[in-house]
Amino acid sequence: MNQKSDLELSNELFQFLQGNVTDEYSIDAGNVPKLSPDQAWAVIWYVGELHWKIPDHIDRCEWCGDLYDSHSEGDCLDYGEPPYHFCDGCMCTTEYNAKLSEKDES
Repeated sequence: MNQKSDLELSNELFQFLQGNVTDEYSIDAGNVPKLSPDQAWAVIWYVGELHWKIPDHIDRCEWCGDLYDSHSEGDCLDYGEPPYHFCDGCMCTTEYNAKLSEKDES
């Protein structure tokens, strides 16, 4: 059996919380949550902080909203105003470059 990575498992939970159930599970449609992406991320963050079951290197890009594994991709620019977390795909945006230049100006 192919073991899923922390990112794959976190992404599966993220999608489930938004109402997307994979074919491998059978859940009554009335019991499937339908959270917004922000609400789903809040649940994942809370479970990770409270129970330490979701590793802290799974982050959510504050620009596009995708989840990513910060041990192998992305960047966190934890200064100034948000956004702070960027996945690899968003590190080529003007927003990321503008955020980088904020640090150079300080």
